[in-house]
Amino acid sequence: MAAMDDPTTTEPTEPTEPNGGDPARPATPAKPADRRSADVESGDGPTNQPARLDHPPSDRYGREALPPAVTRRTRAGQALGVAAAGAAAIVFLGGPLSMTAGLLALSVVVGLVVGALLRPATAIAVSLAVGSVVVGLMGIWLFARAEGGVLDPIAYFGDVQGPLAPAQLVLAALAAVASSR
Repeated sequence: MAAMDDPTTTEPTEPTEPNGGDPARPATPAKPADRRSADVESGDGPTNQPARLDHPPSDRYGREALPPAVTRRTRAGQALGVAAAGAAAIVFLGGPLSMTAGLLALSVVVGLVVGALLRPATAIAVSLAVGSVVVGLMGIWLFARAEGGVLDPIAYFGDVQGPLAPAQLVLAALAAVASSR
């Protein structure tokens, strides 16, 4: 009785061996695959064929598919956000900071990101990237007008940026084309 009350004494309550500890009783296989190979007699065919998987191993790396309409709408919204942020950055860098060469790099980045977000739609990506740069350049011109400038946009960009203004448009378009394919 003392052995039953002692919590440190552990006696197995269930047999740990597959045949219940009885050497006279044959062992029962624990897995269905083992049962299949145990049930097969010697003349039934090869016994060491691998079991077929329910799904291929590559399924574990598959992405969860979102509905296509949600994905397109989300990506279009993100592309519009990037275009708006790019235009604002162009205005800030070209207006108060008076940068010109850095605007080329910013135009390329806007074109790359917008093109990547709108991957199959190249024409829309180019339109949005070029439109972002145009809005940014118009913002620079409006900033110059607020500072006391009197030139029209074409004359202003011809005097201040020269060939860099049209180069920004071309680079944004090329970057959008390259990343949208």
